Amino acid sequence: MLNDNEKKKYETIGNLVNGVLTRKEASNKLNLSLKQIDRLKKIYLNKGENGFIHGNRGRENKNKINEKIIDELEELYLTDFYDFNFEQFYEKKVLGNYNISYDAMLKRFTNDDIISPFAHKKTVKRYNEKMKNVIAKEEEVEPERIELFKSRIIAIEKAHIRRPNNLFVFGQEVQMDACQGLWFNGIASYLHLVVDKATKKVLFGWFEYEEITRGYFVLLFNMIINYGIPVKIKTDNRSSFSANNAKNKEKKNFLTQFGKVCERLNIVLETTSIPTAKANVERENGTFKKRLIAELRYENITTIDEANDYINNVFIPYMNKKFSYEIDEKTSVMRKNTYTEEELKLIIAERKDKIIDNASSICYNYTYYVPVEPNTKDIICFSKGTECTLIINYDGDYWCEIENHYYQLLKLENRDSIMKKEIEIEQPKKEHHKFIPPANHPWRKNMMLKH
Repeated sequence: MLNDNEKKKYETIGNLVNGVLTRKEASNKLNLSLKQIDRLKKIYLNKGENGFIHGNRGRENKNKINEKIIDELEELYLTDFYDFNFEQFYEKKVLGNYNISYDAMLKRFTNDDIISPFAHKKTVKRYNEKMKNVIAKEEEVEPERIELFKSRIIAIEKAHIRRPNNLFVFGQEVQMDACQGLWFNGIASYLHLVVDKATKKVLFGWFEYEEITRGYFVLLFNMIINYGIPVKIKTDNRSSFSANNAKNKEKKNFLTQFGKVCERLNIVLETTSIPTAKANVERENGTFKKRLIAELRYENITTIDEANDYINNVFIPYMNKKFSYEIDEKTSVMRKNTYTEEELKLIIAERKDKIIDNASSICYNYTYYVPVEPNTKDIICFSKGTECTLIINYDGDYWCEIENHYYQLLKLENRDSIMKKEIEIEQPKKEHHKFIPPANHPWRKNMMLKH
């Protein structure tokens, strides 16, 4: 059976063949060129009515999406990947496993009222209104879609546009910051990150239950081991980096333990209270929150050790490959690390000024330590009043620096804990004679008169 358009062509060309219409009249009526009219005339004469039926009629479109694939992907997303954005879900599960493009998947998901947790505000608003009407009318809706709708009511933050910065080179400035969140197992913890400004490359990440100096020491140590020593580190104004009570503003940054480490490594430490001044690490905080929390949940990671292993061995390499730029070794100003790991552990450490006492020992936290030679373990004696620097190194071991030489510190046990004192012989207590007033004593006499 011919459709209306095909029937019109067939009848018009028939009138042309029968002499009712001229070629030009047929061309104007069908809005076709004279060449197309001649082609249709040959079809009419050779094939008749069947020649006007479209050749693809009855054939299945090769690009048609398999509905079973769509249903399977929607069910998979709603049950296991509901907190992934669509691009992340496509890369993680769909790409290489299903014969469907990202655009086709996105279009079908949107038509079926499945939206990303990071969709634009207009999309979220339109989706929420539609779902509210469906629920109000008590229409049949899958429970998974109801749960998805409830989770999408939260505020949506639009992602920043990622652009290269040609004014900086690798190592010229790195930015550090920590971000709080329920990263794994519903436990509040802090993710410490260090990001290079020029390449947008995340150099290391580390989880701690609090934002502490120790977390930034770990970032600095691993960055130097893996990449080198940067020219400048930019951070916020927290107490780990800046002493707010410093009288000398020129030395303000170097009064903290982290600042002293930067001074020894010849790194410029710059602090700021403006988040946009360290926009790269702030942007990574948002990106990691959108992606990493979902992945840690999907990978069933529940401990901080597992999270630290996953983020540095799996997540950060993948994110750097996808979003960061290649390091240009020709223009890089990242200084090559010339320290051994043991030397670096003594540099990235807490330092406190101490004085040797008359027993050639150092007191710290009500505990005494004596310096010993690292190789021979022989105790080294120094005169009273010798200045030294107590060092708590990267691993938490106690060292000291005296006259530009490093010594390990040996803890002295309390004498009472290793030696028993001679028990003193208890002397019998003398019995004190109680004074009993005589009968004629004024006190007793008055009492007897009263009675």
